[in-house]
Amino acid sequence: MASDFDFDLPLNQYFLSEVAEHLESKGINCLDDLIDAMYGDPERWATRLDLSKERSNGILSWLYSKKLGGAPIDFPPVLETRARDLSKSYYGQKVEDIGAPLWSEINKKQKTGRRLGQPLKNSEIRPLEFLTPPKALDGSSGTNRGDRQDCALNVNTDIEAIRLWLKAKGTNANTQAAYRREAERFLLWCLLEKRVALSSARLEECSEYLKWLEMIGRETPENWQKSWIYPQETWIGPKNTPRESPDWKPFNSSLAYTSRKAASTIVRQLFSFLHKTGYLKFNPFDQIPAKVRFLPGEGKPKEFADRSLSPAQWEEIETHLAQLPLDLVRMRLEVLFVLGKELGMRASEMINARCGWIEYSRFGDEETVVIDIVGKGDKQRRLPLSSEQVDKISRYLAARKRPPLFEPAGKDVPLIASFRIGNKGADKEGLSRSGLYIVLHTFLEEVANDVRKKNPRDAAKLLGSSLHWLRHTFAVASLEVMPVNVVQTAMGHASVNTTTRYISPDQTEVLEGFKKLKS
Repeated sequence: MASDFDFDLPLNQYFLSEVAEHLESKGINCLDDLIDAMYGDPERWATRLDLSKERSNGILSWLYSKKLGGAPIDFPPVLETRARDLSKSYYGQKVEDIGAPLWSEINKKQKTGRRLGQPLKNSEIRPLEFLTPPKALDGSSGTNRGDRQDCALNVNTDIEAIRLWLKAKGTNANTQAAYRREAERFLLWCLLEKRVALSSARLEECSEYLKWLEMIGRETPENWQKSWIYPQETWIGPKNTPRESPDWKPFNSSLAYTSRKAASTIVRQLFSFLHKTGYLKFNPFDQIPAKVRFLPGEGKPKEFADRSLSPAQWEEIETHLAQLPLDLVRMRLEVLFVLGKELGMRASEMINARCGWIEYSRFGDEETVVIDIVGKGDKQRRLPLSSEQVDKISRYLAARKRPPLFEPAGKDVPLIASFRIGNKGADKEGLSRSGLYIVLHTFLEEVANDVRKKNPRDAAKLLGSSLHWLRHTFAVASLEVMPVNVVQTAMGHASVNTTTRYISPDQTEVLEGFKKLKS
């Protein structure tokens, strides 16, 4: 660390913003300036810089801790003695928290001069449930905090307020995950990049965050470091990394238009909630236009029909699946495709699906096997199951040694299970969302490798598809044989407008139409 400690970096990259801004107003722009001021007048340096005793103690204590850590810091003997005494609990002096205690050294410089974030191991970027900001940044003294007596929230910190907001958003797992993700991202950005508590964020920070969302994952390192402290790789990691993993990151790629729009909308909702409940005095987002712009090359978002698999691509999937041995791996994939592609279920619905959802129902004189799907907002929809679909599910349950369908003992058994259930029991063996993603993605990679030589475009489409593409594929195929209102009901859409987004003109008709145009 000694050779890497940089005395020329701006103070806001070592100290909290309030401290750095005060020192800069006194002409102290870096650590070298600060130490020069100490040598210039060891007895009165703090008075000359208009520092309180608590803050000057904090600066001395911070410098001394860095020196003990190996930084080549030298300051006047009288001040070093005082700094050493401040580290003793019995000395009895108040010491203001002036540094950035979440992270040891915020920046290093390579020989190229590029600054790199250097967070403390296992404490830099962490999920909300594992994050413990220092008191100076936890929001308990946020500059935008409202009157505590008029606040409807019985909380003291920003994280506590965010948790109450999440509770108010209901119990839907997808909604919770989306809202937590965006609140988490903004909070981490405030703490690391701007060195402020969320409840101290002003219009300037909020506006900069929206610009930052446009840039992340898109800029060269050279362009990025002109504007931001932490490099992009600090924020971006592999998709579906477990939240408890030290490799977890809040992003897995750059954000498309729809993702940026969702991020902006959700963070605005968070601030609206905090303002209306009295936690914040004002909502800085009220003064920022809500419109999210398209970036160059983005244009209109793709319609749902563009994110589905063609009959030929699906035939490749079925061919590859049929060649697999009839074991648990294949049986699980068969049931996954029944639920996703043949019934149009959402990923969250597949994860939650239980054997008890499947039952007999009478339609007139005919008795039919149906599945009662519990969807978004706990809304239910009933879809019929074919005998072939029932057979695939039954075969999979038998291979797992689970009770057959329609038996009360098996009503809580997940339709799709993990292979590693340990001692969790049959009703707890369901796959997680990341597990479901890995199962499908691994299989589609195999199919893509098979078809790459004869059809590289199909291979690319398969590799780019996701769990939700199964639902899209169901919708596009269904609209060819069913009325739109029937498909709307089958998919659990609240609005028919959502369903009609899957309808696209026949591409052959479009081609023929353009041929008729005169050049």
